[in-house]
Amino acid sequence: MPTSSKWFLSLALLASSSVAHAANIRVTDLAAYRAAVPRLQPGDTLVLAAGNWTDTPLVFSGKGTAAKPIVLKAERPGAVQLRGQSSLRLVGEYLVVIGLDFRNGYAPQGGIIEFRDGSNGLAYHCRVTECVLDNFNRPSSNKDDKWIHFYGQYNRFDHNYIAGKKTSGVTVVVELPTPESRENHHQIDHNYFGPRPRLGSNGGETMRIGLGETSLSASRTVVEDNYFYHCNGETEIISVKSGENVVRRNLFDECEGSVVLRHGNNNLVEGNYFLGNGKEQTGGVRVINAGQRVRGNYFADLTGRDFRGALVIMNGIPNSPLNRYAQVRDALIENNVFVNCANVELAAGKSAELSLPPTGVVLKNNIFYSPKLPNPFHVYDDISGLTFSNNALQISGKGPDIKGLDAAVLTVQKSADGLLVPTPKGAPKTTLHRPLTAAEAGPGWFRPTSTSATPRVGRIVPAATADDLQRLCKAAKPGDVIELTKTSSYALAQPLVVTVPLTVRAKAGLATRPVLTAKGAQPLFLMENGGWLRLKGLAFDGAAATTAGLIQSSAQPILDHYGLWAENCAFYNLKGADSQVFHATTATFADTVQFANCQFHDLGGSALSLATETQNLGTYNAEVVILRNCLFRNVQGVVLDLYRGGKDESTFGPFLTVDHCTFDNVGNTAGPVLKLTGVQHSTIQNCLFANSATAGPAIQYTELGKAINTLSNSNFYQSGKVEAKFPPRTAKLTYLPTAFVAPQQLDYRLKSPVPALPTATDGRPVGYLAQQ
Repeated sequence: MPTSSKWFLSLALLASSSVAHAANIRVTDLAAYRAAVPRLQPGDTLVLAAGNWTDTPLVFSGKGTAAKPIVLKAERPGAVQLRGQSSLRLVGEYLVVIGLDFRNGYAPQGGIIEFRDGSNGLAYHCRVTECVLDNFNRPSSNKDDKWIHFYGQYNRFDHNYIAGKKTSGVTVVVELPTPESRENHHQIDHNYFGPRPRLGSNGGETMRIGLGETSLSASRTVVEDNYFYHCNGETEIISVKSGENVVRRNLFDECEGSVVLRHGNNNLVEGNYFLGNGKEQTGGVRVINAGQRVRGNYFADLTGRDFRGALVIMNGIPNSPLNRYAQVRDALIENNVFVNCANVELAAGKSAELSLPPTGVVLKNNIFYSPKLPNPFHVYDDISGLTFSNNALQISGKGPDIKGLDAAVLTVQKSADGLLVPTPKGAPKTTLHRPLTAAEAGPGWFRPTSTSATPRVGRIVPAATADDLQRLCKAAKPGDVIELTKTSSYALAQPLVVTVPLTVRAKAGLATRPVLTAKGAQPLFLMENGGWLRLKGLAFDGAAATTAGLIQSSAQPILDHYGLWAENCAFYNLKGADSQVFHATTATFADTVQFANCQFHDLGGSALSLATETQNLGTYNAEVVILRNCLFRNVQGVVLDLYRGGKDESTFGPFLTVDHCTFDNVGNTAGPVLKLTGVQHSTIQNCLFANSATAGPAIQYTELGKAINTLSNSNFYQSGKVEAKFPPRTAKLTYLPTAFVAPQQLDYRLKSPVPALPTATDGRPVGYLAQQ
């Protein structure tokens, strides 16, 4: 068993560690590499020749010493490009890996990097530094795929760039399955954790330390001086599930989520910066379990609420199993600064199950500065177990009546880094250590480039026939715009497969919309990996539509998020009871689905179905769904079926907005009009429901966990009621007769005299306003 002394060498020491008898061995292929590894001695350096190494599983084994590590490095940093099905396994002692580049591939089994080689042994005192892991994803997003696995003890992962993880599974995981991997003293430092998009299910953490089953064991992992940018996979950025870990001096830049002390005791969160910049769902620290310390952190412009607040102290479960919520006990929260943070949640999560308020918690010498907010504190249960001492509070309202949380006038200065630093009047100036910059994290040889999901506009190309449209779509480059130049029918023999950001629109000035229809039972558009589709000014005749829908996501699991926007389009003439305008399939995830200024009429089936993720694990089909200024007439089925099953709190969505829509003769055969299952945030406003869902609910809410639902400024006439176990927040709902000018001609202006309907939230009439 190796000794437990700490060993972290700098790159400068590594460069000088070789001695006269050390070998410097250069290999050019996997066979030569495998032949060289068994002969390596302490102090040797194995050099991988520059170039592409495709389908290269590297097992790096050996026993170096603290003074003479064995080194595996690229011939030049970044010049060894591991592609295809490649991976790295370290097994042994005092091994160092430098400068590898993992892109355009995936590890078929296990992680990309593991500090072990299966049953052949673990790694001790080993280091991986100056490497890049970028978009190294398995082909399917729903397969669990953890990238970096820590086992053994005293291993270090530093100055690496890790970004673009789109699959389910934690990016970096510290495993504690056996005593040989506990009390491990691993160090994770100076890494640049780049963007991780929302996963749409549990398992999207950037880092997890431990597991519920082993959470009462100490890990003693140190996570320090890392830069986290747009790590948005789920609500837990770092999920601590073990004891005696340290999370310090990291910077979290616009990350949707929190550092969560999920399981395990006696952890320290110290000196970190949480900068939300007003971005939605940005959070800070969530406290659970016993003996946690949160001190000297800086929180600014965070908007997250509930479990994603700037500071969240949870309620617990009596006799909680290891994988649930132990009571918060004996926590210390001190010397933290909160600037313009929207929410501080105390005794959060209170329910019949989470019934134990926190106890023995001390909050002292903290500063809460939110001068434009009336009160960021939300108290959900008894907080007599919390002791407040010498905390300063400046807000616009009265604030909570808590002794030791005292109203104060704060002096505010701007630091050299541009951060607001408030200090109580008369007290010594608050001092903070300098925050880490992005330039100080990651490999010295690599800097990430700025990317956008929606590229600049590319070519604008005309399509006069269906054959033109098929050919141009197949050859499209990112950002291309295909303009339909004829008002005649475009009858498509095959689906238009979308694999890049693409716009298909009517040429300006046409008298009527170009009409897309299918020659056979098939979708018109099929969303595949890389597809972002914008439709404008088109008509869709569904006479030959399949049950899969006029537009649908891939029939196979896809890795990348897709997006769909339709504006000023018409969808009609769907005959089958199972037919749909849009159908989201399993194991596909939309960043946004939006229909604006659109008309849906004479549909035998449903309009929009996003309800295929029915395994009830918190997974769903789309993050944001928007219906704005749309008309739905003579739709026999559901207008929108949006489903998120299960009570998992690790994900944020879906987010639904229905605004200025009119529903006439909708859902009378297979209602309701809007079927919302487990939707986390919904706003339905400024709508008219007429002659719809007469045999059932017009809106059916099925809440499976915490949800924020708002229904306002809408009228229901000869329509079903609202069905909900936990009614939404409502305002200005009416039930008045409505009549329209010429429904058969889709003229949905209200007949005079206009009934006393509520005014819309934007001051205009409620309901569909025709084309805007």
